[in-house]
Amino acid sequence: MKHLNVLVLMEWYDHPLRVGIGRYAAEQEWHLTVNDGCMLPKGWSGDGILTMFATREDIVRYIKRQKIPRVDIGDYRTDVKLPRVCGDHKLIGKVGADHLIERGYRHAAYFSTEYQRPHELRGNGFSARFLECTGNAAVPLVWADAPGREIDDRRTLNRWLRKKLDNLPKPLGIFCYCDYDAAKVESVCLEAGCDIPGDVAILGVDNDKLVCENIRIPLSSVRHDRVRIGYEGAALLHKLMSGTSATASARLVPPCGVELRASTDAFAADDLLARGVIKFFRDNLGGSIGVAEAARHAGMTSQKLEEHFNRTMGETVYNVLTKLRFFEVKRLLTLTDMPVKEIARQTGFCHGQHLNNAFKRLEGLTPGRYRIAERQKTAQTSVADIE
Repeated sequence: MKHLNVLVLMEWYDHPLRVGIGRYAAEQEWHLTVNDGCMLPKGWSGDGILTMFATREDIVRYIKRQKIPRVDIGDYRTDVKLPRVCGDHKLIGKVGADHLIERGYRHAAYFSTEYQRPHELRGNGFSARFLECTGNAAVPLVWADAPGREIDDRRTLNRWLRKKLDNLPKPLGIFCYCDYDAAKVESVCLEAGCDIPGDVAILGVDNDKLVCENIRIPLSSVRHDRVRIGYEGAALLHKLMSGTSATASARLVPPCGVELRASTDAFAADDLLARGVIKFFRDNLGGSIGVAEAARHAGMTSQKLEEHFNRTMGETVYNVLTKLRFFEVKRLLTLTDMPVKEIARQTGFCHGQHLNNAFKRLEGLTPGRYRIAERQKTAQTSVADIE
């Protein structure tokens, strides 16, 4: 059996993509040629090419000259007509919006340092979903469009970003193009004395643990499944090398939800009274509390409190309390090995079976199944960290 010779030519190093490619290549016993430093492979000849490029015109020219099957695993240059496998960037933006909306944020911004096609798609997906669900437009914060900016001038970027954030309403949810951008936002917010996530919630993309977990406030992040993109890109190339024709449309790989960490672990409210009640709920989730206890804490009747919540939050006090309980249940299921009955006790459910029934009605699966599913998603997108 012939061992196919495949070139991996990418404009920059992306470890998760390479893990996916390597896994498929090992299964098929390919011979991979991977040039360090993203250099053009002079004198190379083989059976197929996996590529990703954005601004390197020398790579574009090289790829266009080749007469063998080629697959692009990026979404930067759709002007170069190639079979393509890439992330569903609009859906990534929508998932980011849903995450912040679910947590009560009604004001939002989208931040990116650079601005190419994927940046635009994520921003558009986020902004459209946020406007649709809240009636409020997300504010674009794009450093690449700032007058006189220099892409590597961190000090000027920080001043520009802080000025922008100072003028935006709080609480504010910020969706960032990637985890590196999210870390920049967090640094500015901490320097400004903002409470994270109370004043500003920050959400990144890629779930890069090196970035997300080694920072003062650990960053929540959309799980962009780059390992799967690499694997499916290689699988598509294999079909082309076997004589199968490719479809004109790109194969879009969806994200795997959100990895929840401290930077978005809150429930926001614009109204000060509602904020106080929400804090009371969060501080007493394990207790036997409800509307009456919240009203006493707020110093008003239950009826007045309900009227206030319906007017300012658009939902009942009980619904807000239920959301907070389920947020905490999901957090504990995802991040701990705590038994379901103990989670039930700590989140105000009478016993494990009560939580089991309520959770299944809401999510369509039991807490135990939810825990397994979330850990499978995490393992799927984190495999690059251990290979």
